[in-house]
Amino acid sequence: MANLKEVRSRIASIKSTRQITSAMKMVSASKLRKGQNAMTSLIPYEKQLRLILNNVFNGSDKENKNNLCIPGQGKDVLVIVIASNKGLCGTFNSHLLKKTVIHLRELREKGDNVKIWLVGKKAEDFFKKTDYEIDTCFHEVIDNVTSEKAFELGHRAMEAFKNGTFRQVNIIYNHFFNAARYDFTSEQLLPVVIEDFTDESAQSSDDEDVKYIIEPSRKEIMDQLVPKVLQTYLYRILLDSYISEQGARMAAMHKATDNATELLKNLTITYNKVRQSSITNEIVEIVGGAEALNG
Repeated sequence: MANLKEVRSRIASIKSTRQITSAMKMVSASKLRKGQNAMTSLIPYEKQLRLILNNVFNGSDKENKNNLCIPGQGKDVLVIVIASNKGLCGTFNSHLLKKTVIHLRELREKGDNVKIWLVGKKAEDFFKKTDYEIDTCFHEVIDNVTSEKAFELGHRAMEAFKNGTFRQVNIIYNHFFNAARYDFTSEQLLPVVIEDFTDESAQSSDDEDVKYIIEPSRKEIMDQLVPKVLQTYLYRILLDSYISEQGARMAAMHKATDNATELLKNLTITYNKVRQSSITNEIVEIVGGAEALNG
């Protein structure tokens, strides 16, 4: 059985760890609320942009299509992977990266040459050990998600696509449902399929056909609107991944705190047993010594 000093040392260590995990849980909860507030503010704006795009777009007129809507040539496919810079968030990164490898393998089997952009140091650490080509890393984007960072990332992806560097751009991230649940999600970012940016929630409440007078021209408006919708969509994806990470870390730290509390209870019982045993031995020694003196 361990001595009192060892048990006290373990109790002090676990108490310190519990304080850290409890603090990390509260920090993640605060960041989660902040991210959710940003998402709540963004969604109405994004839906309105989608509604405008749907109303302006004329699917039968190919001349009105923006260059970002036209499939590229070649075999190079870009995959943007959004992970995290830090760990201690359960299976957030491991689950995402394992599913990502499966997705990349499927692209290779189709004959595509895959290149990856990585958001998050955990993704870079993982893919350094594989044979997939890391094109660029954007680790600073995910620590503090802002519209400026999201728009810059979207701009670089759009420029690479328009220049013909990539035929297609996909994005992989964890989609947030609640603090205890997130799911692997893979979507095509470019070329833009405008129909994918149209959903029932973005439809006009008026069922009658509406006639629009468009100035300066439908093509020029599409050239301005499509990149704006795409950048806003990417901003929402980054927020989605960010709050998924914070939710996963909050749940992991909550579980770690509970485990530390349970371990402390068991160690306290062990400490009391060791202490009682030590006291009993001392009493036996004192009684034995007294008897020896009296004899």
